[in-house]
Amino acid sequence: MIDIKPFYKSLPNTVFISGGMSGIGAELAKSFMAAGSNLAIFDLQENAVVLAELKNLSTGNQVQVYQLDICHPDQVEQAVNKAVADIGRPALALNSAGILRTAPFKALPYDTFKQVVDINLMGSRNFAASVTAHMQQGDHLALVASLAGITVTYTHAAYSASKFAVVGLAEVLRLELKLEGIDVSVICPGEIATPLLEHERKHGSAVTARVNSVVGVLSVEQACRGILKGLSNRTFMITPGFNAIFMREFARKGSGLCRKVTDILLARELKRS
Repeated sequence: MIDIKPFYKSLPNTVFISGGMSGIGAELAKSFMAAGSNLAIFDLQENAVVLAELKNLSTGNQVQVYQLDICHPDQVEQAVNKAVADIGRPALALNSAGILRTAPFKALPYDTFKQVVDINLMGSRNFAASVTAHMQQGDHLALVASLAGITVTYTHAAYSASKFAVVGLAEVLRLELKLEGIDVSVICPGEIATPLLEHERKHGSAVTARVNSVVGVLSVEQACRGILKGLSNRTFMITPGFNAIFMREFARKGSGLCRKVTDILLARELKRS
C-alpha cells in the first residue's frame, strides 16, 4: 500500500475503479482507501481477502463492490448508476479491468482474439461511457492501456490491437472531455508482476518473455507509485519506470529504428529457442 497524500494536494473524495479486486486496481484501491477516499469497485468476482483489507484500512470512508461483466454495457451502466446513488459521483474513475492472452497470430483462435478486444477495448468504452455521464468539471478519467499499445512484441496480436485502440480512445476522450473540464489519462506500463503476467509466463511464449526482458518487470508497488504520481499531476500518458518510458519514447520518435531493433532481438531469441 502506498501513501498517496504526498502526491495529492486535494484528495479525490470518491474513486471508482474497475478491476479493483486484483493487481494494479487492488493496490490503487488500498492506497485511496487508506487516504480516506470513498471507493466503488467493479469486478467480475468479489475477492474476500482484498475486500477485508480495504475495510480494515477504512477511517470511516466507504467501500462498495459491484459485480459485473465489463463487456456488457447494460451491466456496467446499472452498476455505475447504483454506485453514484450509494456513495456519489466519481471525482476519479479508473478502468483497470483487462486480460492478457497471447499466441502467434496463426495459432490464436478467433474467440480468444475477440475476448481480449471485448474486455480491453469495449470494456474501456463501456466504463468510460457510464462514468462520464456523471462526471463534472474538475473530475478525472483514467484508462489502463499498456506499453504494448505503443510498441509491439511477438505473440501479442490481440493484446496490442486492443491496447493500441485504448490509447486511441483515450486520445479522443482527452480532446472531447477537455471541453467539459474533465481530464483524461491513459496508463501505459510495461510488464508488472500481476496475476496477468503470471498467467502469461505459465502459458505464453518463453521467446516473448526474453524479448520483453529488455524493459524489465516492475513490482505492483513500483508501478502504482509511478501511476499515482502521474494521476495526481493529471498527466495524459503515464508510464511508470525509466526503462518503459525510454522504450515508449523510442517507439514513438524512432519507430523505424525501433522495428529494426525488435527484429534483431526476436531473431536472436528464436535462434536460441
